[in-house]
Amino acid sequence: MEIKKNGGWRILWVWVVLAFIGLTVAWYCLISIASKNAPEKVPLVEVER
Repeated sequence: MEIKKNGGWRILWVWVVLAFIGLTVAWYCLISIASKNAPEKVPLVEVER
């Protein structure tokens, strides 16, 4: 049984790059959804000590 070594590392890097792109897109989507649905700002009253 022969083991082919041609392209083994290349296909691994393709999957790594695709995973990185997928994570980047997921983070972008989560951050954009969170920024659109941000809670209202509540004014804070300073208390003197």
